Amino acid sequence: MSYKSYFLWPKIRLKASSFFGNCSLNKLEKLFGNMFPSGYPVICSSGRVALYIAIIESNLGRQDKIKLFPYASHCVINTISRLTTPISYEFKSLNEIIYHQWGITYMEKCNPIIEDSVDSLYEKKTPLFSSGANYEIWSLSKILGTSSGGILWCKNRSDAIRIKNKMKGKRNLLISWILRLLSLKYSIFYEFWEGTEYGYKGLSLLQRNEIYNSIKSWDKLVSDRKDKIKLLINKSIINEQNISGRFPSCLPILTNRNEDEIEKMGFSVGLRHYYDGVRLIKVFPLPIHQDVSISFLKNVLKKI
Repeated sequence: MSYKSYFLWPKIRLKASSFFGNCSLNKLEKLFGNMFPSGYPVICSSGRVALYIAIIESNLGRQDKIKLFPYASHCVINTISRLTTPISYEFKSLNEIIYHQWGITYMEKCNPIIEDSVDSLYEKKTPLFSSGANYEIWSLSKILGTSSGGILWCKNRSDAIRIKNKMKGKRNLLISWILRLLSLKYSIFYEFWEGTEYGYKGLSLLQRNEIYNSIKSWDKLVSDRKDKIKLLINKSIINEQNISGRFPSCLPILTNRNEDEIEKMGFSVGLRHYYDGVRLIKVFPLPIHQDVSISFLKNVLKKI
């Protein structure tokens, strides 16, 4: 049986009709605000831009040390290193960023400045800031599979207003987005796009339209994710306590399969480490996002 190759997050799929419309920034932010009234959304070009802004707005600089979560991605490390000094999760620091890994709620008690929820799919009305941070970041590419977009959620309305004022009048948004689209096919353009992903950067009209049209499938995505979790939760090392209105893109599963065997089953993700708040556990993060059908997952269970 031939399989597609699945990764931690859904693939970006471009649909021409998604870019038509006249969605204003205010309309998009109001929509997200109604979906999740416990925070104030600031729409950014990506999750890394949201992180960049959150660090600056937390008044952190090169002299400040930021405690990273284990196995932080290169884009997180690069963004933090651009502005501050990152340190290992094993050391103590007053400034901490936590990662709700693959959308699984971080259970360890802490007092973070920023919550990294880039791949968390929330059910509507679910409260944000579960660990008490002032800022929470999302990547709409990792959640919805859009070509761009991120959200910087602010706990305080005054913070959101101040940040939005700083974002007004920014130019070259369309050029940066085109570089992103080119990088999907030609990897050489990725570095050029990556170099533009900093500062107080928003979205062009076409990008806003794509996100607005993709949001229409939100309830369907949540329902699909719930069904997959119900099917697989007993196979995972986490339990329902880790899932409360927040649905992961992957479920960590213990397996004796090696990397090659997992790749032959149709997964490019390989084996990863999951941090349970105490230790790092080597697992297979089984993707359960919208790219993966339930029938496919049932077949995989027989092999895992």
